[in-house]
Amino acid sequence: MKIRDLYQTFLILIEDRLCFIYQGDFKDEITAKIINLSEFNIQNSSEISKMKKKVSLIMVECFQNIVRHGEDVDKSKLPRTTTQSRIFIARNIKNSYIISSANLIENENIENLQKKLDTINSFSKEELKDYYMEILSNEELTKKGGAGLGLVEMARKSGEKLQYSFDSLNDKLSYFYLQSNIHNSEEENEKVRIPLDVAKEFHKKVISWNILMIYKGDFSQSSIIPVLRMIENNMSNQLEELRVKKVIYLALVETLQNILKHSKSINGLQEGVFLMGKKKGQYIIASGNLIDNEDVVFLKSHLELISSLSKEELNELYKKTLMSGEETLKGGAGLGLIDVARESSDKLEYEFVPFNDSLMFFSLIVKI
Repeated sequence: MKIRDLYQTFLILIEDRLCFIYQGDFKDEITAKIINLSEFNIQNSSEISKMKKKVSLIMVECFQNIVRHGEDVDKSKLPRTTTQSRIFIARNIKNSYIISSANLIENENIENLQKKLDTINSFSKEELKDYYMEILSNEELTKKGGAGLGLVEMARKSGEKLQYSFDSLNDKLSYFYLQSNIHNSEEENEKVRIPLDVAKEFHKKVISWNILMIYKGDFSQSSIIPVLRMIENNMSNQLEELRVKKVIYLALVETLQNILKHSKSINGLQEGVFLMGKKKGQYIIASGNLIDNEDVVFLKSHLELISSLSKEELNELYKKTLMSGEETLKGGAGLGLIDVARESSDKLEYEFVPFNDSLMFFSLIVKI
């Protein structure tokens, strides 16, 4: 991932009130955190508040679908250079929610799953309800997903046809892409429709950039807590030593706080984009947000100073700043940047890109 990719990602997602893309450990705790994140987003928008239950239910079903199919994949069929990449995407654009997923499936299981999906998509609203009750009353429900019960629920709650695709990986495995759209309006011209190919492109980027998580939305204190908890849960399953985990968490907090303190508030929201990845044992923490042009000179000079110093000099600057009690930047963010630079395995990467006449897009990458 290059630093300019942050700005390009922000532009792609500029209409999104919330975008959350996750590739990592799929467990119940993670599901709960993602639902918390979406519910916070919904509660802060009166236009979509009625969608809360539908969105939460479809997210759970989509997440469980990833887990069900992931457990069935024979790892020996994976190419040597391929890991089992499973991805979950939730996007809120205007009055619509778009929930997408991707996971590997064995080619021999495609025909049966495709039949289920086509059957579900062929039904009217009333027929779906009858089909749902028929499955519930059937004592021979399969252990895996109740003969497509979760898929039926997604179609029922969304009121839309399920979008899906099977993209071949090799002669034994394919990627199964699934997308559900939930709208808060019956007016067709008010519904946001995103092609499934967009989710596929995000999946490719996540794999090529070695990204674990992308978050675009409000960075107020209450909205980023679920993000931090998800990363904590994910790291708890990694083998890194405790010191490394503490350093990563420090960098995460400071990076997110940096957005909160410097981001230009638009319509009451502290918006920005955050990415976290891992490549060859090195964690990459990246953030980007809009700032006022008048803040650029001081922030840039502070970053240039930090970049020019050795680790020993950074330690001295940190102690001096801490002892003097001076806040070098708004909200004490200067001290945080010094601290992150002290722990970073490389020099901090940063960039300022003009957004309009009064705003700049500030990008920052930290490597641990």
